[in-house]
This record gives sequence, C-alpha cells and structure tokens, in this order.
Amino acid sequence: MKPNNIPLYVHKQSNHPPLIIKNIPESINRRLSNISSDENTFNTSAPIYQEALHKSGYGYNPKYRTQPLNTSQQNKATKRRRARNITWFNPPFSDNVTTNIGKKFFNLLDSCFLPGHKLHTLLNRNTVKLSYSCMANMDQIISAHNKYILTKQNLQPATQNNCNCRTESQCPLQGNCLTNNIVFQATVTRHDNHKEETYIGVTKNTFKTRYNAHKSSFKHKDKRNATALSEHIWKLNDSNVEHSVKWKLISKARAYSTSSKACNLCLEEKFFIILKPPLATLNKRNELISSCRHRNKHLLCNYFNR
Repeated sequence: MKPNNIPLYVHKQSNHPPLIIKNIPESINRRLSNISSDENTFNTSAPIYQEALHKSGYGYNPKYRTQPLNTSQQNKATKRRRARNITWFNPPFSDNVTTNIGKKFFNLLDSCFLPGHKLHTLLNRNTVKLSYSCMANMDQIISAHNKYILTKQNLQPATQNNCNCRTESQCPLQGNCLTNNIVFQATVTRHDNHKEETYIGVTKNTFKTRYNAHKSSFKHKDKRNATALSEHIWKLNDSNVEHSVKWKLISKARAYSTSSKACNLCLEEKFFIILKPPLATLNKRNELISSCRHRNKHLLCNYFNR
C-alpha cells in the first residue's frame, strides 16, 4: 500500500446489495493472500486492513490462505467455453424496498416467454441474468446536479443569437425563432367574427424548422391532415374565411434523455392540453396517449448500418 494511505471500506449497515456487503471481507482477504509472498508477510500487513474492517462494522479477522489449483480446476481453467449472449437486468437496490424484485422479474419472464414463444430463446433464465445496482449517494447526487448547472451556464454564449430573420420585427416568435426544446402556441383568428382557436405544439429542433413545416402543411393540400392546426387552416381556406396566425413561446423543457428515460418536453405539452384547455382548443385528446417521438432516434435500429 502507498505511504500514509488509510484503507476505507463500505460500512456493513450501508444501503448496498447484501451480496456486495458479504463479499467485501472475503475479497480483501483473498487479495492480501495473493499479493503476500508468505504467511509472515501477510501477518505483518494484515493488521491495518483488519482495523479498517472493524471500523466498518465487520467482525472479520483475515487469515493467510493458499489456493493451489487442483487437477479439476486446471482442466476447467483451460477448457474452451462457448460464448453466451447474456442480457443483464440491473434494478437499483434499496433497503427500503421489501418486494423481491428479482423473484417477480423472473416469474414474469417464465410466464410471458413460455417454450415455443418466438422470443423464448432470447429471454429465458439462461440468457437473462439479474444483478442489483447501487443507488447514488447524496454526494453523487449533489455533484451531478452542480455539474449540470455549471456546464449549462458555461455553454451559454455571452451574446446568443436567437433569431436569423432578415427583419427582426417580422420574426414569427418575437425574436426567438432559433430557440429549441420549446412548447409553443399558435392562435388562429378569424377576420369575420374575430373568433380565436388555439393549438399547442412542441419541437426539439429550432422553432423556425417546425414553423416552416407548419407553413408547408398550410400550402400543400396533400398535407392538410398533418396536424390539427393544418386541418383547421384548410377548413377556413375551403370556406374562404380570411384569418391570421400568431405564434407564442409557452415553455421550455428538456427532450428525451437516455439517462432519465423521460421526455419532459412531451410531458409539458400534455400538461398544457390537460390542465389548460383554453390554450389548446384545437388539440385532440388522442395526443395525450401518443408515445414520445423524440425517443425514436435512440432506438437500436438507427445504429445497425453505421
């Protein structure tokens, strides 16, 4: 060990999977035995590790062990093994959870993928293994949050250009047409009776990209059913009703992330449709059960031919 280095181990009562806690003393004993040339060297080095184990709540006394390979172990070590494709399920472990997650998971595996099922050869107890993962401690959570906030601040340029319109006064989003990851609102006003209809939409790309797509659906008849907004615009056009469309930024949110497995952008859109219906009179209720479209680019099918 390095000079002035004091070993520190996970406490026995910490919120870690029992198998990890159980194997910590044994792994330390095995390592000390393997790197010690003889028993005297082991006995000289072991006390400091033994003290660290006792401070961490382990009543364990390291003992020198020699582990020579017998004939069967030597044959087993040299025997060629067929590679097996293993899929790992790693649920987070917590002492506060009393449900046996592993048992229930494998029961689902047995009941849903019976022999004869087309996925049984891929999803069975021989090809799917379970190993609990550790939850992040408070230090990791705070560090990750601080890193995200500081990185977000550093990435923002001092002078950010949010609009590239030739005339900023004619920008459809009041000088914010290059903003991305937003929830926006379109207000359609009839000129004959001044009745207004509203539509809520989202875009992960810049608003101008989505705005151009909406304008295209207003002009080309084959795209009239692309959105609820385009359907309403075409109905007004068919009735020769003059109208105008105004756009407004409602909210900003983060799109789908593979780390959080959530899309706050889609959730924000559904929030406005459900709880603030006057802001989304044109939106259809079936939009609430639609799947996240921002997740599609993370699917494995997009990486096969790269």
